[in-house]
Amino acid sequence: MTKPAQQFFLAAIFLCGLLPARVCAIGQEAELIALSNAWIEAEVRHDKAGLERILDERCLITSTSGKTIDRTTFIDRILNTEIKPYEVLNEVVTVHGDVALVISTTTDHTTKFTWIAVKMEEQWRVISETFSNIAAPN
Repeated sequence: MTKPAQQFFLAAIFLCGLLPARVCAIGQEAELIALSNAWIEAEVRHDKAGLERILDERCLITSTSGKTIDRTTFIDRILNTEIKPYEVLNEVVTVHGDVALVISTTTDHTTKFTWIAVKMEEQWRVISETFSNIAAPN
């Protein structure tokens, strides 16, 4: 994670203790968007340690084929696949206490990602992700 992202996380954690709950939720939503960006960066850079920090050891990933794999298998696949940089549109970022739902779509509108994170020891960790292909309009 970049130094500015780390500083943002620390500021958001500090501010959540001082501000009303809705403002805190907005800060947590920003944390999750930053986590999404860090995750993409870790995949593109083949950053195994970064992926292990983001993905909980019990994380399960379901591919577009419907097959579900564990964190180790997913990370191995990422490390052995060329991934070009990409961006996502974060359509839904909803925080429910220490659980968050994020739904994102690639900017080329070909893939949708739905993932769930849990906040543990003041850090968001992804516990599940499902990929969906988006059909081209007829």
